[in-house]
Amino acid sequence: MVDCDSESFVLGIDLGTTSIKVSLVRNSNRDVIESYRIDTRAYNSGERSNFAEQDVVKIFACLQHVLAQFSPHFLAKVARIGICGQMHGCVMWKGETCSLSRGGDHFIQSDNVSHLITWEDGRCDNEFLGTLPPARTNIPVSTGFGCASMFWLQRNDPSFLERFDCAGTIMDYVVCVFCEMRKPCMSTHNAVSWGYFDVNHMTWELNILKKANFPTQLLPVVVQPGTIVGKLQKSLYGIPVGTPVGVGLGDFQCSLLASISQESDAVLNIGTSCQLAVVIPANTNSVATGESSFQTSKMPSKAVTILPFFHGQKVMTAASLSGGNILATFVKMLTSWMRDLGLEESLPCTDEIYRRILACADEKGATSLQVVPTLWGERHSPDQRGQVNNLTSGNISLGDVGLGLCRGVIENIQEMMTRDFLHLHGVRQIVCAGSALMRNQVLQKQVEQVFELPLVLNELADASIGAAIVTLLERN
Repeated sequence: MVDCDSESFVLGIDLGTTSIKVSLVRNSNRDVIESYRIDTRAYNSGERSNFAEQDVVKIFACLQHVLAQFSPHFLAKVARIGICGQMHGCVMWKGETCSLSRGGDHFIQSDNVSHLITWEDGRCDNEFLGTLPPARTNIPVSTGFGCASMFWLQRNDPSFLERFDCAGTIMDYVVCVFCEMRKPCMSTHNAVSWGYFDVNHMTWELNILKKANFPTQLLPVVVQPGTIVGKLQKSLYGIPVGTPVGVGLGDFQCSLLASISQESDAVLNIGTSCQLAVVIPANTNSVATGESSFQTSKMPSKAVTILPFFHGQKVMTAASLSGGNILATFVKMLTSWMRDLGLEESLPCTDEIYRRILACADEKGATSLQVVPTLWGERHSPDQRGQVNNLTSGNISLGDVGLGLCRGVIENIQEMMTRDFLHLHGVRQIVCAGSALMRNQVLQKQVEQVFELPLVLNELADASIGAAIVTLLERN
């Protein structure tokens, strides 16, 4: 544990795809003292339809707003800061400009930083990806991966890249601003999610990248998750100068850390996207779970990858691009239809639309409607598209469609890492994580039905809390 008194705290920041959540955790017992969340609404709508970019200035403004909600008395006793967030994404900046302006009440200037190209970005189509050099890692490079995005920029807008001397995830940039670092550090969580990183040897695949004219000078230094990489250089809403700051972490791993309670747990995280995972112990090729074991050489499907976790452990992971974004897209569609029908004046708010959809779906209970929710394909099958099957005149109600969408999300992830695989290897329960799953009872019921395992709700299964816990476990 951190060497500080019982009234010290750790601040955990989660820079998610659609929202920011910050939690203040007591050092002595990990109690959550205060926690606040805000939707960022940072997407840049002016880009081409296959682009997914966010305004970094808006993200910082939202972070500023959230931090202002906390009690100054508690912030003055923050002993460490942990930061996690959306993986794969890429942002570029000028290292010499990384600082908190005017004591933190104005963070950054847009001229010194690019937009954030998120994991949802689709500019690197299959034809473009086919021109990239093969990586040696077990994770194929996909569109939305940091290295793929930078390859695209190098080939399509090289003068843009020349404006910057640093690149990283949004978390890496925030850490650099807080600590006024000229060169970013990146955790293995995010390096692996960028592609072309050999986690076993802790090195970028520089020979491959240089031969392909990749701008390797922009790549961050990679360190182990949990490493303290700097100290806060200016007071931030009362957080003391000199407060240690940890390297940026993956929100998925942090959510998993806060969720899991025993080796026989699987964790299902549904936020904007969806991940199902099981932790593999350090220094082993299998996972002991009762009478069976996970053999990492026998992957359940090509959709499953092995990612770094903490302290030498790894995570067997099925990651889907389809999660809470499916219901969000359905809500947008309904809203658009109602406007087209001239019903804009009576249009309910978004939260009310969600409530009505889920109420109808819950009341329905079962449906013969079958929905394949892969509107954006999947990383292992980018050409896959969504489908609606078994459509009849009797299953087209709002409840049927809402239930079909929820069940489709769960069935889709179950096809990647099947219930038979989990049952065979001793998984006894699934722990619920992620805001979309925690707040959706219809999704929760479908998890238990599809996987035939109990679902456990864990209120602490939150990435911002996980980011805080990591710093409590480190002494560096």
